[in-house]
Amino acid sequence: MAKVRSFIALDLPEDLKKSLQNLQDELRNQTDCVRWVKPDHIHLTLKFLGAIAESQVAPIARIFEDVATGIRPFTLHAAGVGAFPNPRNPKVIWVGINDPVQPLMQFQKQLEEALAAIGFAPEKRLYAPHLTLGRVKERRGKHHIENLIENYKNHHLGCFTADTLVFYRSDLVPEGPVYSSLKTIHL
Repeated sequence: MAKVRSFIALDLPEDLKKSLQNLQDELRNQTDCVRWVKPDHIHLTLKFLGAIAESQVAPIARIFEDVATGIRPFTLHAAGVGAFPNPRNPKVIWVGINDPVQPLMQFQKQLEEALAAIGFAPEKRLYAPHLTLGRVKERRGKHHIENLIENYKNHHLGCFTADTLVFYRSDLVPEGPVYSSLKTIHL
């Protein structure tokens, strides 16, 4: 049975992707131990589904559409550079999503609950909305990255309207992931 690697995310407007690319370029000039995400691949993940059976695509798309019904576009604020699991041991470098996040958190929770009803285990960790900029590829620069994060922790990229939800397919190829939409909903 064929498997489809997939996730559900908010797509980002082009002007925010450009701002994220500019930030990546600034950071890239200060460190060479990060593998940066292509700006067109940056999105706000709501739920990573992993490898699912092709037969699950249609039911997930219906749930995705049902949960999105009645949701209107909402405003989010992208600001602050941070790291997972923490700045002292950075593995993922991200930009945070700050207030107002209530509509986002509410939608993500409803999506999580609806998917749990068809067998997708809810995340054990609290949902932490973020935009992944890059992944640390070498330990040697971790102290330098900690300093970068400190210098950019209050960096503001601005507000954006969340108005496009996408159920993505992710195919892994040697050049990196290739994303395609299984279902797109414009709020």
